[in-house]
Amino acid sequence: MREMVLNHASVMADNRYVANEWLIGFSKGIRAIRDNGVVKSSMRAKKYFHEIRPIADVSLYDLTIALLSTSAKGEAKFLMELDSRSIPLPVDDPTPDSVTGKSQSRWIAPIGQPLSRADAAPLLYCAITDGIAVGFPSDAKWEHDRIYVVFNEISPDGDEIGEATETIDNLTRSEHADSIIERHQAHQRIGIPNFNEFWACREAAFPNIIFGPDVENHLNEVEIGHLSAIVKKVTMIDGCAATWRTTKSAMPDWGGKVTPESPRVRNNRALIEARRFSSRKGATEIFEWHARFGGGRIHLRFDAQTKEVEIGYIGKHLPL
Repeated sequence: MREMVLNHASVMADNRYVANEWLIGFSKGIRAIRDNGVVKSSMRAKKYFHEIRPIADVSLYDLTIALLSTSAKGEAKFLMELDSRSIPLPVDDPTPDSVTGKSQSRWIAPIGQPLSRADAAPLLYCAITDGIAVGFPSDAKWEHDRIYVVFNEISPDGDEIGEATETIDNLTRSEHADSIIERHQAHQRIGIPNFNEFWACREAAFPNIIFGPDVENHLNEVEIGHLSAIVKKVTMIDGCAATWRTTKSAMPDWGGKVTPESPRVRNNRALIEARRFSSRKGATEIFEWHARFGGGRIHLRFDAQTKEVEIGYIGKHLPL
């Protein structure tokens, strides 16, 4: 199951009436994704309810307690239990121990100003663990059931910092739960429990892309904890490949961040050759384009003439 993470930066309101309405929707949405098996019963948080003040001098805990004397008593009890089971995010770095290669995060909203490092920490955690951000629809940038997180990422050798982007699920209204549940169930229907099954059912699960023969061995080196994120990213690539066939575009319109290597890598023979893998056609090819998952990469190539998309590598970040 995935984790839900409290986006405390979104939890603000102009008055108690609005705050109460959003708090009830927040509770109902979380209950829906929990009851449908999308997330665990606990929640990650950098701040507890009594430390978050949606309104001056009124904490989220105060608002929750006040709901006990209303018709939303059940939601209040659920929220109190949720707060009591909150699991703290790491204080200095939201990166889980199992994920390496992350540095100072920064949030760039579609609308609005970047968040501070502390306020962006829950979003970075979601980006690198496939978590679900939960909060209030207090600004236009939080009104969507999917949002972009942009952050800085250090290469494994520590020599390069690059900008990375991840799309995360975001719940700020109860109706957002429906879209998140639908996406989760779509992934579940694929029913891939391990990497052996991923490889065995690849043609049925991802009919619009080709996998090079080296990928099977690469997957043996990937931690099982990355499986969900890899399935999610490959599903995105497969969908983009399918859409591309119906257009006259020279390249797919990627639904997430899929980019070529930097000029620094392209102009270094040793580095670009490290991106060479076996193609299903029998030759070796440079798989320069890549998408990310956790601390790893999915390298691919595409042919504008045949409209074929082939994945040649899934594994740890290649040398820089």
